Order: sequence, then C-alpha cells, then structure tokens
Amino acid sequence: MMTRAPGLSAARPTNLHDLPAVTHSPPPSAEPPRVSGTPFFRTPLRKLLALVVAIAAALGGVVAWQWWQEGPLRDAEVALARGQAPRALALAEYYLDLHPGSERAEADRARALSDLGRADEAIEIYKRIGAATIDELRAWARAHMVRSEWSRAAPLLEQCLRLRPTDADALYELTTCRTRLGLLTEALESADRFTALPGQGARGNILLGAIQADQSNPDEAILAYQRAEALAPDGLGLQLPPEEFFEQFGTLLLNQGRDAEAIPLFERSLAARPTPSSHHLLGKALARTGDLEGARRNWNAAIELDPAGVTPREELANLALVAGDAAAAREWLTPLEGLAEQRFESAYLFQRLAALEKDDAAFATWKEKADVLRDRQQLITSLEQLMASSPGSYWAQVVRAHKFATLGNRAQAADLINGIKRSDDEDPFVSELREAVLGNGPLPALERVPLKQF
Repeated sequence: MMTRAPGLSAARPTNLHDLPAVTHSPPPSAEPPRVSGTPFFRTPLRKLLALVVAIAAALGGVVAWQWWQEGPLRDAEVALARGQAPRALALAEYYLDLHPGSERAEADRARALSDLGRADEAIEIYKRIGAATIDELRAWARAHMVRSEWSRAAPLLEQCLRLRPTDADALYELTTCRTRLGLLTEALESADRFTALPGQGARGNILLGAIQADQSNPDEAILAYQRAEALAPDGLGLQLPPEEFFEQFGTLLLNQGRDAEAIPLFERSLAARPTPSSHHLLGKALARTGDLEGARRNWNAAIELDPAGVTPREELANLALVAGDAAAAREWLTPLEGLAEQRFESAYLFQRLAALEKDDAAFATWKEKADVLRDRQQLITSLEQLMASSPGSYWAQVVRAHKFATLGNRAQAADLINGIKRSDDEDPFVSELREAVLGNGPLPALERVPLKQF
C-alpha cells in the first residue's frame, strides 16, 4: 500500500469538472530557448568540483596501488605475530629487493633477525632506523639480551613499559636484565608487577623466589616457591621444565637443612626426567638423613648419566675416605686430578687421600694448593655478598665488571666500567681493569681487590 503524502486529500475527483484545467504550451521551436547567464558546467564552482573529483580519484588510485605493493610487508607482519620468523625474513627481504631503503621493511627484517637470534644484524639495523613501535623496541632489546648486553636491553624494555605498563613479556625480560646486573631491589619491583598480572602468578613467584635467594633471603625464597607449587602443582606451564622447578625448590630446602622435605621434591624431579644433578642432590639429602646406601645408589646413577660428572665422584670418594678405603677413594678421584688444580673441594679430597696413604710429600703439595683455592673461594664468596648487599656501590660495580669480563662478556663489562667515574686517585686494580676491558687485554687477578676498603 502506498503511503499518503501528508497534507494531501485522499479523495478522488468524481467528474471532469473536478480535474485541473489543462494549460496549452506553445509549439516547440527548432532551437531550444537559451538560458541567460553562464552554463553551470562552465562556472568556477563546477571546475573546482571536477578538479577535486579528479584529485580524489588519483589519490585513491595511488593509495590502492601502494596498498597492493605493501602486501608482502603485511604478510611479513602477520608471520611475525605468528612466530614464523623465517617466512617474515624472506618476505621483508623480497620487498627490500624491490624497494631498497624502505624503513618499514627494514624494521620487519630486524624483528625477524632478532627472533632468529641473529642479534648482530638486527642491532645494526636498529642503530640506523631506530624503533617506532613497542614490538620493535622489544625485538631490539631481545637482540641485546642474546648478546648478554643487559644494561643496553633494560632501557629499551623500560621504554616499552612506559608505553604499555602491563606487557608481561617486557616485565619478565626487564626483571631478567636487572637480576643479571645485580639490581635486585629493582628486579623485585618488576617481578612483583609481573606476578600481579592475570595468569602469571606461578611464573612470577619463581622469579621472586630466585631473586630472594640471590638476596640471601632463603625463607622468603622458599615461600615464593611454595606459592608457585600451589598454583602449578604438576610443575607445568612454567618458564622452566618440571624437573628443574622441583630440583630448584628442593635445593632451597636442602640448603636450609630441611633435608626430609627436600627428598620428595628431588624424587618428583627425577620422575619428570632423570638428570645427574637431581640424582646427586637426592643422594646428598639421603646421606644427611642417614640413608648412605640410597645416597650411594643415586651418586652412581648420576655418574652413569654423566661419566664426567664431578660432584658425585667427590661424594663417593668422601664415603670411601670416611670408610678408610684409600684404593676406592683413589679410583674415584683419579679422573679429577687435573680439575683439582682449580677446585678446592677436589684438592682437599686429594689432601685427605695423601694423609690416609701417609704420603707426606703429596700431603704438603695438596695442602698448599687447597689452602690457596680455599682463600680464593672465600674471597669470591665475600665479593658475591658485596654485590648482593650493596649492588650500586663503587666496588660492587668494579667487581661485577671483572666478573662479566671473566665470563667472556667484554661488551657488558665495558658498559659497566665506562659507568665508573675515573679519578686521579683511582685504585691501581680499577685502572688496570679499565685498560684490560677496553683494550681487550689480560685481566688483573681478583686477589688484588683491596677488601679492606669495603
């Protein structure tokens, strides 16, 4: 049904008189009448509209063409989001072959290289073009983390978190960087923020426990691991495999003398996957609770899994020495003789073996070596305590730089040593360390650290 137009009557006319009169038009002429004035299509407005339409059409064509051209980059970014770094790299490089100098393509290529662990190449690109997005900042930071350049990765991750404060990956990675740099108070802060995020409680408590252990707060560390276990009782879905989680938890208890509580955790670790370290630690806990045969079985099992294992051999040699069995002790210790030149525990066992065999010359030799190694071990323990208790102090930074350089991480050592202000009365150890790190020379002996100064 048609709708009536408002204001019009619905009645139909009943006769011809009701119809409107018909008006007659004049006959058409051969030429239509001209309209006075300028035709519309020739007016400035019409010309302007035509120009606008033409420009819009041209721009639309350019945009469409550009959109079509950038198809490989969109595909590369989808691949990056799906974790398909090799495909993303191939697409970005294909686009760069056609369009050299494209910063977007370079950025996608750098992200793919970072994901593939090709840190050097990724960092070189970021040095040239910088990072324009959070994903690019994180990829740049990850590249530095691959090279163990924690002090260079941390500021990039902090910038990520200023833009996206609840980015779980950035919080986790920043906590890792801070922990490696010995900034444990700051690491606790970011670990707390990570733990508070939905679904991150178990993983976050493992982070908190590890940091508390580094800060010599074993009771707090144990509580954190207990919370993690309550949230992930089977040890699944964590940042480390179940066997490592249960082993770490058991080790915390073992170090606090809670041997009976540690035993089931080591057994759960072995049930998840047998490892030499879990066999060794379970044997240690069993020995402390009086089960020497159980301890012996586990130490032998550890050696079966890793014939080059050191600590299980030392444990078995110690059992033989306690039993007065010099031949058995020597059998266990002989493969460790070279290592005993650098390891106090092995050197001390050789000293005890010489005493049991009544070899005075060997006893004197091994005692001298063991004493030197014991002193060095005590020095390292003191320096580790310094770095944990006063991480921002002058000497803590010096010692940490030496440690990074000793481990082969000269770039991180250089970052730290460059952050230590040079002074006219600088200690000779620091001056030599600075020259060694920056010049890639031999490091000064750690024994020269002036402990009395701190």
